[in-house]
Amino acid sequence: MEVPFLFKRLVRSWKVFLALLLGIILASTFFCGINLGADVVAREILDRQLSQIPVDMVVHIYSPISISNLTEIMGALSPPNIEGITRIEALSEFDGPAKITGSNETARFRVVGITEGSVVYEGLTVRSGSPSLGVNETYVWAGSPNAGDLRLGDTVCFNMTWQFLTDHEPSEPKTFTLNLTVAGFVDLEDQALRIVESGYGSYSQGGIIIQDDVIHYGPSHVESILIVDWNKTMADLIDITGHTEILIFLDRDSLINFWDISGSIEKIQTIRAQIQNKVETLYQGRPRINPWTNSYLVSPLRNYESMSQTMTVQFLMISLPVFFVAWYMGSTVSDVSYNLRCREIGLLLTKGFSRSWLLRMFLSEAALIGLFGGLTGVGLSIFLTPIFLGVGDILAVLPLVHMDTIAIALAFSVSLTLLSVFRSARRASKLDIVEALQEYRYVEEVKPYRMRWPWVAFILGAYKIVMWLLGINLYPLLVHGPPPGLRLNILLTILLGGWMVFDLFVLNYIGPLLFFWGFTKIFLGSSLILQKLVTRAARFMGDLGALATRNIRRNPARTASIAFLIAMIIGYGFQVVCSYSSERDYIVRQVRFDVGADIGVELSTTVNASSTMGMIENLSEVLSVTIEYRFTGLSPIGVYHLLVAVNPSEWIQTAHCEGELFTGREAASAFREMENDNETIILERGIAERLELSLDDRIAVIIDYGGSQQTTLNLRVVGFFGPKTPSMREYYYNGYYGRSYWSYVPQGLYETIKDKVASEGKILVKLKPNADGKAVAEEIRNLQINDIYRVSSVSELLELQQSRWSSPVGTPIPFSTAIAGSMDIQRLGVIFAVLAASLGTALVTLVSLKERSREVGILGVRGLSFNQMVRVLMVENLSLVGFSVFLGAIVGLIVAYGNISAANSMPFGYSPLLRHLVFPMDSVLTLLACCALVFASTIIPVIVMSKRYLSEMERIVREV
Repeated sequence: MEVPFLFKRLVRSWKVFLALLLGIILASTFFCGINLGADVVAREILDRQLSQIPVDMVVHIYSPISISNLTEIMGALSPPNIEGITRIEALSEFDGPAKITGSNETARFRVVGITEGSVVYEGLTVRSGSPSLGVNETYVWAGSPNAGDLRLGDTVCFNMTWQFLTDHEPSEPKTFTLNLTVAGFVDLEDQALRIVESGYGSYSQGGIIIQDDVIHYGPSHVESILIVDWNKTMADLIDITGHTEILIFLDRDSLINFWDISGSIEKIQTIRAQIQNKVETLYQGRPRINPWTNSYLVSPLRNYESMSQTMTVQFLMISLPVFFVAWYMGSTVSDVSYNLRCREIGLLLTKGFSRSWLLRMFLSEAALIGLFGGLTGVGLSIFLTPIFLGVGDILAVLPLVHMDTIAIALAFSVSLTLLSVFRSARRASKLDIVEALQEYRYVEEVKPYRMRWPWVAFILGAYKIVMWLLGINLYPLLVHGPPPGLRLNILLTILLGGWMVFDLFVLNYIGPLLFFWGFTKIFLGSSLILQKLVTRAARFMGDLGALATRNIRRNPARTASIAFLIAMIIGYGFQVVCSYSSERDYIVRQVRFDVGADIGVELSTTVNASSTMGMIENLSEVLSVTIEYRFTGLSPIGVYHLLVAVNPSEWIQTAHCEGELFTGREAASAFREMENDNETIILERGIAERLELSLDDRIAVIIDYGGSQQTTLNLRVVGFFGPKTPSMREYYYNGYYGRSYWSYVPQGLYETIKDKVASEGKILVKLKPNADGKAVAEEIRNLQINDIYRVSSVSELLELQQSRWSSPVGTPIPFSTAIAGSMDIQRLGVIFAVLAASLGTALVTLVSLKERSREVGILGVRGLSFNQMVRVLMVENLSLVGFSVFLGAIVGLIVAYGNISAANSMPFGYSPLLRHLVFPMDSVLTLLACCALVFASTIIPVIVMSKRYLSEMERIVREV
């Protein structure tokens, strides 16, 4: 078949193919945008992870080494001896107890020796003291727990003995004495801090710290760090302390190719092998532990490779409803398009063209439409992806546009077009010649439609809708197994397990689709229920109402198709937008809950907590402050339980309080009880249930002072704290200490035992209305208080969440990039799906009006005005659209509520918060815009076609 001939046919029938082309462009743009979005998100995650890895490779030397031997090794590794290495430097460290002069106190310190020009120096800021280090002088990291015990000029005295194991026997013990003079206090940037803490391979992903492929939920402890000059102080000790590290930095730009991750990993591993070979060759002596080279780039590169593929598959899965809508809309458009071309088909048949030739022509036309739509979609996705993902300009996306992405997008668009038009094209090619010569013929399958499958779909969909409405989730039953009574019957157990799998992994995704399809086929395509309701509702229009409802009984199959399309899209939109609003509300509440107030200030020591609070309270934008003291006590169930001591009156006014977590008494009432009685506790709900305690009952909490010193606190329960859902408390009883929930006790009780317990302090800060949280947090940091370990601001963390790429190290925000990307893709899918559905609705409305051109003309001849004609056509069209929108909205809300209920019934680690169904203003406006667009797709064609018909009649009258 000649291509020019096809182009001529397409040009002549461009109006017929326009709606199909626009639908294919929307679908291909969305499809290509998904692939690009997954690549962009994964690339940004990788870039963030790589930027957070301070050192590419490290040679760990765990045994004593001489200066000459170390110099020889470093010379062999220095560039350009090994291709790919750009820089190396040495770092030595040891840790142990030391005495502080002046206080006679003993504390444990980590001493780190760095060379001049080290990357640590680049990330070091001297807060006070000397700008450089001399012999046996040290900088104290201001975030050290013992920083508050030190002053400029103090001496830290080490007197230590070291002994190492060799292949044959233990080495001789070596004793050394080192007196370090405090020359200054310094702040360390994140990269520098990770180096001195040996956190080379740690990076942050979704608020979780990943170090050496092990997941951590925050720093387990904070070390006191002393920094000394390697050449002036530490070099004389490396043959004694025995732990030296050679830091190696690679040329990442030349080694890492994002389109060849496997090849990049191989290059890095080759460099590592060369380094290891040179080190082992030059290293003298045979200790039990040989030097070992760690590469910290391989793990994030492997994560990127799997993450990119996983995110693409995940995004495609959650976008299946959008692709289904594109196919369904294309099929509907194809039906009406070929109906409009019946006369053309008849003329071609009379000229001798065979039916197989017609089918090939139709499919070739579809392939050209798909190809053009795919190319246009690729271009639009390149332009729109940066806007939708908020990653900057188009230059951030262009490097990720690969030929594979373009080829897959084109194949998708062509395949989708062929699938959309095949059935309609085959049916049109089989038309009888005489019937096809008619100006218009409504082509529809005439075989009787069996109602069995619509009823099956409706029943399954209705079952799932009811489960969502009741908030029932079968996942816990699937995990824990059926009730004991059913386990005795193997057949029932198998059947129940199979049904739960079908419910969770099939109906959760296609339940609304089955419900809409079955409902529209049964109650619209094969019933006159809607038509009768509209007829009754239109009686207020009198004769015009009777006239308007005459056409509602026509074309039941088309009516069912349009109702199904609109209801499904509106339902999908409500489900996605409500779920997104719920997740966003959950994230904001979670951040506030984690921080504790507008700003949370974690202390390295509680010795000077009062003076620190006073300095913070004096800031102009601060409204109130309070402090929490955290320590542990042994509960009667045999678990060490976290206790949080607060000033009841101050805490309730300053802290972020989730009222739903406090039961028994309202939070305000419970804290008032604590204010009047120091021997009280707001008890963690799980412990209370296991002990079967009620309000005002007593609980014994043992405070272990160490050794044989213990005391028992007899506390009255004035309230309960924790989630109401039992499954969310499972982590506490499975031994995840540190992520469990806690109980509140009065600060007055803490004051009586504070000298005998190890406690941590956190100052909560509430700001004045409209205050800038980021600015106030920076003010607190600029106070340069040594006791402050970390300052967390809700404003800063929410801003990081919106950027989505990562969270600061140690920030426990349970929101991953994959979730954020999935939500963004779903919201984007709503826009594309609504646009596609609106195009389909507009086209079907235009075709329906074209069918009735003579009828509308007769109405005009009989004296109906433009307004009357529009009212007649509006009633019969808007009734269907209005009913479909209402049905979709109700089902979408039910699905969103069911998903939120299901999420709340599952354990989520340390977070006790529940998700809520919320309706912020932006979400309401989005939903209203979607509904308005669907209504506009009906109203605008009616007005346009009515004006056109009246204009033609006026022209005919003038000609007569």
